[in-house]
Amino acid sequence: MEAEARGSAWRARVLTGIQRFRFYKGELLAPTNRPYVVLSISQDEGALPDLIETDMGILLIHERVGPIFMNVCPYDVQLVRVELHTSTGKTDRYCALNVLRRFEIEYLEHSNEYRPLSADRLYFLSNQTVRMNLFGHMIAQDVNSQRLYVTERLKYALQAKMVTGLAFKQVKEKTA
Repeated sequence: MEAEARGSAWRARVLTGIQRFRFYKGELLAPTNRPYVVLSISQDEGALPDLIETDMGILLIHERVGPIFMNVCPYDVQLVRVELHTSTGKTDRYCALNVLRRFEIEYLEHSNEYRPLSADRLYFLSNQTVRMNLFGHMIAQDVNSQRLYVTERLKYALQAKMVTGLAFKQVKEKTA
């Protein structure tokens, strides 16, 4: 799952707060200590999609999308309320999506292929393998690339609500 590319104007810019919460380190947020996160985006609120990627790679989801995640995979994500400053004012209708399940999904394997760069330098090629075992979770994040992987069930739930601003890519699993 990726934020749909719509140019740099769609990326939200972090103003304050979010660095403290270490979304990528798997740190859980206490329900009583909900952070106050402020972000800024140079778009009209009415023109924003349901899913926006910040400049730190954190996904923002519209409040209408939150219940999908809470119904399908409540133990795999956290939603953190965000105040979003737009060109037409402030809105609190977005949440930061904190994916709690992170492990190695993508593997780089050395190949026996190489390309000469110069007389004394070689460039060794590697193969990327994706192992789509999410260990029973509906959504997970690769620890190295930060890409999100979702099950068909979550994909269909998001497509049924016609969520804007995201694209799914088919991944072929390579078995050893």
